[in-house]
Parts: sequence; structure tokens; C-alpha cells
Amino acid sequence: MLVVPHELSIGEIYFSPLLMSSLLGIAAALLTARLLDRYRISRYFANPPAVIIAVSIIYTILIGTFFVGI
Repeated sequence: MLVVPHELSIGEIYFSPLLMSSLLGIAAALLTARLLDRYRISRYFANPPAVIIAVSIIYTILIGTFFVGI
């Protein structure tokens, strides 16, 4: 059975695993936004900020499910 920590400990302060997955999800969404802007794909979206928020939510769920194990 895979043992996954239920919280993260940094200097005697405990953080939720959702915090780590959300930070990684936002970072991945910002990288995706830069790539979309660089290749001018974001001009085809009606509301690019809403797309970036949706992509960050999708990345957070995927990272939390497969890597952090929420």
C-alpha cells in the first residue's frame, strides 16, 4: 500500500497537501498562459483570463490526484 503524507511539514508548521498542489497548478497554468501568448493562440479565446483560471483548476486537480494523493 502506498503511504502518502496527510500534511506537509515546513519548520514545525503543517500545511495541507491541497496547498502544494494548488501552487503547482497555478505555476503550470502560468507557464501554459505564456506558451499560449507566445504562439498567439490566446487570441482565439473570448475571455483569456477565465481560460487560465479553468486551466489552473484542471492542473490542480490532476496534480492533486496523481502526484500529491489528496
